[in-house]
Amino acid sequence: MMEEKKKISKAAAAQLQEHFDQLIPRNLFLVKQDTYPDRVYRIAGSTAVKNNITIAFKITEDNGYVCEYFLDADGYTEHRRYFMATDQVELLENYEALYDDEELSYEEHMRIVKHNKAIRDLLVQKGFIKGKKKKK
Repeated sequence: MMEEKKKISKAAAAQLQEHFDQLIPRNLFLVKQDTYPDRVYRIAGSTAVKNNITIAFKITEDNGYVCEYFLDADGYTEHRRYFMATDQVELLENYEALYDDEELSYEEHMRIVKHNKAIRDLLVQKGFIKGKKKKK
């Protein structure tokens, strides 16, 4: 007999929504009360302006809820882990901005390109963005 998965608590859903609201004020992300741990949620939102915003998150239980998420606000990205019990945030590997800078050497440019490809592969593997997953 399969054990039924438990939803996160209403208080945890509200806390996570409040955390997301602090990142992007007036967002439309709705952390629903029927959110389950160990599942990736991808949500598109808007701040009622022209910018596109998406967030993907996954909640796990490890001495309280931990939420890892990837936010893309019209090209500005954040990859973080939020420890809900302590209200602490850990910054995770993220994309590096690649500007059209004449001062940037070819080697540095290629390092950033390679780094960003590795980050994209990681985010695809975690299910935060769409793409082909690499076989292990």
